[in-house]
Amino acid sequence: MSIGSFNIEQGYTIFSRSNYQTKRHSHYAIEIVYCLNGSFDLITAHTSHTGLQSAVIPPNLAHGFSCINGSCDLLFLDPLSAIGSYFMQQYHLASAKNVLLNVAGLDQLHQAGKFDISILSALAEGKRIDHTDPRVLNCIKTIDTLFSDEKISISQLSETSFLSKDRLAHLFKAQMGISIHQYILWKKISLAVLKSRTGHSLTTCAHFAGFADSAHFNKAFYKMFGLTPSFVLKS
Repeated sequence: MSIGSFNIEQGYTIFSRSNYQTKRHSHYAIEIVYCLNGSFDLITAHTSHTGLQSAVIPPNLAHGFSCINGSCDLLFLDPLSAIGSYFMQQYHLASAKNVLLNVAGLDQLHQAGKFDISILSALAEGKRIDHTDPRVLNCIKTIDTLFSDEKISISQLSETSFLSKDRLAHLFKAQMGISIHQYILWKKISLAVLKSRTGHSLTTCAHFAGFADSAHFNKAFYKMFGLTPSFVLKS
């Protein structure tokens, strides 16, 4: 397993994996899988899919992954990034109940043996249409300002968005395909990663980003990517 690019602050990370498999799990990010050679398998709550060449996995969809007989590139996208928003809208991922298999057009996004972020960015910019409710946008803006605060609460966000806590949580999830808590967690992880690039320890980075301790950061990071932060950030 190798790390192609870990630009979480820009909304994406890329891993390359061979002879690898995971237990069933789910995560905040959109996951796009492209097979370089051989094939891969996916298991969801609905069915098993074998002999795949590409797939788009929506946020929060429980799945198991296996490329024991192949090599794959895995692109993780922040659903609220420009590229992530494009995929969310283009493939209706907020309401998707299963993985999208062998998606037409992914070959054009994977050039010279790797995902081409410049092509993805241009595609997203050219077709980006924001239909997000202004109250959800206000919630996101508040989170972006306060996310490093360990005690940020739904109550705070509901006040600034002029919605009840339940209504805000429902609207945010319906429109963005992810929960408010998951978005806050992604922002905290992003901040910790940025801090680590200045040479600080993982413990210092965890506290700086608002995690209770390094164990909490490790658990959140592993659940998000299936890898420990110490491995990724030292690679």
